[in-house]
Amino acid sequence: MAHFPFSERPHLLVLTCTHVLEGADVTLCCHHFSDNAWEFVCGEAHTEEDAIVLSIGELCEMDPTLHLLSDLPVGACAVRKNRAYAWQTGRIAGEDFYPAAESRM
Repeated sequence: MAHFPFSERPHLLVLTCTHVLEGADVTLCCHHFSDNAWEFVCGEAHTEEDAIVLSIGELCEMDPTLHLLSDLPVGACAVRKNRAYAWQTGRIAGEDFYPAAESRM
């Protein structure tokens, strides 16, 4: 990977779902929690068995459009209808939010 736009290192572990990992669906929902954890899921209902831990670098190699989320503020989320649609961002209810990054929203 020549350029990695996230401030986190590419080997940072993030949560995703089996649907995204197996290619059955694309990432439609992203959360950047106040503890700096990231979650990239398909938007469907999940069980604990659907959870997968993967590096953010591997996930971005699978879907380069995730690079667009590299400046998503802590305490924010992003959703899209499908890979062709633009990400829509907002705050995560109950999470600390860093207003310095609010210009993205």
